[in-house]
Amino acid sequence: MTSPPPDHVPAAHGSHRELRADARRNRERVLRTAQQLFATEGLGVPLDEIARRAGVGPGTVHRHFPTKEALYLAVTIDQLKQLVAGAEALAGNDDPGALFELLARMMTNGAENAAVKSALMAAEFDLRTAAPDVAADLTRHVSDLLDRAHSAGAVRQDVSVDEVMALVAGAFAAIRHAGAETSRERSAHIARLILDGLRPPPQ
Repeated sequence: MTSPPPDHVPAAHGSHRELRADARRNRERVLRTAQQLFATEGLGVPLDEIARRAGVGPGTVHRHFPTKEALYLAVTIDQLKQLVAGAEALAGNDDPGALFELLARMMTNGAENAAVKSALMAAEFDLRTAAPDVAADLTRHVSDLLDRAHSAGAVRQDVSVDEVMALVAGAFAAIRHAGAETSRERSAHIARLILDGLRPPPQ
């Protein structure tokens, strides 16, 4: 008799809490695996292959993400949540340069997930509608770090949060145009070039 797949092993003593925790872990594994495969192998990776690489059964993936579009959306929202968590950590220190660290992360992340975001746009998914709180949280953190950088003289005084967010979006296009989506080194270099334009001119 064969053993059940890893994601179908029942929780000890029938604990619903353990089942829920196991389901969360499986979902997170699927999201991390999907994000990596989409970035390295493209969007054509079958759901069953994502399940195999994540070490879960196909039913687990289809149960959480019945369509590719649902998985694209979940991957993108998960990445945004990770950026928000990183922004919260950066907000906890007094470094006026934290703004540049967060923007660099946003640019690199956006470049790596450009294909997923393009697929969502093609399917007429709007992240601001699907995850308004997460998108608003990220913008709020950028605004707060920008205010801190302004006060410290670490960033141009004439730049607004809307302009900063526009530059982040522009960085995605620049990195794609350079074919640097799969190279962290090249995408980080392009991000630095753009971020240098936000720094105050030498006196």
